[in-house]
Amino acid sequence: MKLDLNGLRQAKTPFEFLDNAKPIIDSALTKVIERLPTWEAAEQMSSIVQHATFAGGGGKRLRPALTLLTARCCGTPLEEVIDCAAAVELIHAYTLIIDDIQDGDDIRRGEPATHSKFGINLSLLAASVLLIEGTSLLQEKLRIPPLVLRELLHKLHAGQEADIESANWPVPKRTQESMQFIFSGKTGALFGLSCVAGLGAQGADEEMVRGLVDIGSEMGIVFQAVDDLLEATGDSTQTGKPVRKDRAQKLTFMSLFADPTSAREEIQRRRVALEAKIRESLPGEGAGFLIEFLEALVHRSR
Repeated sequence: MKLDLNGLRQAKTPFEFLDNAKPIIDSALTKVIERLPTWEAAEQMSSIVQHATFAGGGGKRLRPALTLLTARCCGTPLEEVIDCAAAVELIHAYTLIIDDIQDGDDIRRGEPATHSKFGINLSLLAASVLLIEGTSLLQEKLRIPPLVLRELLHKLHAGQEADIESANWPVPKRTQESMQFIFSGKTGALFGLSCVAGLGAQGADEEMVRGLVDIGSEMGIVFQAVDDLLEATGDSTQTGKPVRKDRAQKLTFMSLFADPTSAREEIQRRRVALEAKIRESLPGEGAGFLIEFLEALVHRSR
């Protein structure tokens, strides 16, 4: 079945773009999961991957939508990056399984987290399958230097390691610079990958590739900062996961600010700086649409 991409091409706002992108991404993910190898003696994996990817409606699909949005901004044919967008979401689903196990969260998007439903052992195997499939698909469809993908995946895991270890850090190490490292890894690396995946098979020079990675990374940092703010002040019926939860003293965005007002001011400062970087890197209509997407991330309620 041929996908109708006119909605993505004609969308006037980021919200309209997201609404049109989600069913396209879901369709691509379904096809990828259907292609997973199966064996009679190991038949649960596709069901677990399906749950990890689609539980609670699958979420907003922000990261793969960002891949499609970046493609539109850079003039990449959308047809060429649908599989790249799906690959990004597979890797995102991988991180969610690991996050929920490490954080002890039993709810994800209002439904049982993968490890709550299938157990930790099988969930860890499913996480590995998601990472394998996502990475393999990107290597097949995305034409960027292999080192960039490798660096982003290593940074993703380094950020997660630092996030876990931050619970034991002494006060002098609990700084904005440390938070920047954690966020640029655990969240920013995947946002950076989302942006650069929008280049698809076209490729680009190294300056363009690194510029998109930096924009995505900064966007991920802002996203994580808002996420921490919502977790501290929000409503679990809106966020779909526990709020005001003790994170075992891990370094979070909110742990660096005395009150939500100060945190919001820092988020706005980062937003303004990132908008300037986007305008510098992507002149024209593309920059404006990506900035609107950033605004939507900053002002979201869940």
